[in-house]
Amino acid sequence: MNWPPTPLVIDANVCLYTLAPLPEHEQAKNLMASLLRYERPWYAPGLWRVEVLSGLRKIVAAHLMTRTEMGEAVSRFWEWPVQVLPEDRELLERALRWSERIGHRVIYDSVYLALADGMNAELWTADRRLYQRARRAGADFVRLFPDDTP
Repeated sequence: MNWPPTPLVIDANVCLYTLAPLPEHEQAKNLMASLLRYERPWYAPGLWRVEVLSGLRKIVAAHLMTRTEMGEAVSRFWEWPVQVLPEDRELLERALRWSERIGHRVIYDSVYLALADGMNAELWTADRRLYQRARRAGADFVRLFPDDTP
């Protein structure tokens, strides 16, 4: 019997490593290729697009990437097979609970946790602090880039 593949939620920070010429760029590209190789459904909260594009702009402003490179990265970004879901009341309330549970003052990161938790998905993040707090709170579905990279 073939089971449906485990869904993915990939934090904006992992996407930035994949798109921008940062130190772990090649490793991030390999991870993304590996995760998407088996056509696993990929979901993201609505804020994901803003976070990725804002991150790219910040990298350009720091002179770590040219505007031309950013344009190419944005083109690749729009081609990714991700289903962006709106932040509805249920998701945001779950995110609030996750924020309280892990001791975060804001809910941005917890939106990813809440989405992954609600979909029985695997969450990939490059945020070590989020990873550690979430794992201590029992979120065994959270993976850390680059440490957990296959």
